[in-house]
Amino acid sequence: MIQTPQQQTRRRPVGGIVGAVLLGLIVCATVLAPLLAPHDPLAQDLLHTNAAPGEHGYLLGTDQLGRDMLSRFLHGARTPLLVGVLAVLCGGVFGTALGLISGFARGWWDQLLARLADIQLALPSILLALMVLSFGGRSTAVLVLVIALTGWPAYFRLVRSRVLALRQLPYVEASLLGGLPTWRILLRDLLPGVRGLVAVTATLDLSRAVLMEAGLSYLGLGAQPPNPDWGLMVAEGQGQLLSAWWIAVLPGIGLVLLVLGANLLGERLSVRRVAAS
Repeated sequence: MIQTPQQQTRRRPVGGIVGAVLLGLIVCATVLAPLLAPHDPLAQDLLHTNAAPGEHGYLLGTDQLGRDMLSRFLHGARTPLLVGVLAVLCGGVFGTALGLISGFARGWWDQLLARLADIQLALPSILLALMVLSFGGRSTAVLVLVIALTGWPAYFRLVRSRVLALRQLPYVEASLLGGLPTWRILLRDLLPGVRGLVAVTATLDLSRAVLMEAGLSYLGLGAQPPNPDWGLMVAEGQGQLLSAWWIAVLPGIGLVLLVLGANLLGERLSVRRVAAS
């Protein structure tokens, strides 16, 4: 039997709670990493390299240079989260602004922006990121801009389609007839109507941004050694999966949990928004 959005909202609250808890735990562990980490994540102990979890007092073992995996695991979420959140904010603000302007202005300006978004979506994101990073360097700022650049079309298309519908409503027409300035109509009349949509999209987009950062770090274009980063840690441990599996598997599990939490929370917010509309 097909359930209505209201029934889904009542009967499936567990996913959203699990997602919020996962994200909350990861964020708290990341923020408190300097207090929770038992060792310096960069400190080497060459006498205890590749120690298994629990050996020599290392709860999660050590890597090939004897660095404590627990400390590196706690600090390793900082770069993916920071880059992911900043990229989502930049891409969301940029895409939302263009979507508002395009949907309201219509005409040739709308067609131009829509075609640019279509061209952007036709290009493979990872290929575009590789091209930009190859010429623009490998700093955190460039990484944020690259990931934001690959994400703005999703916000643009959703906001544009919503604004095209809102523009026909009586209160917007009244503002137009009243001679209000364009910026005031966009901010007062149209922006509140798309905020919920943008929030849901941003939550779901966080997982994409985190995975893209991890993938670029895995390829050597993101975080650079010896800095702890989950994507980079997976790359460092992939050659030792049989002898020291924990080096690559533990940060991989962290990425899975982070993406799962973001997706569950985003799905929950999406269901609630559909039910409320």
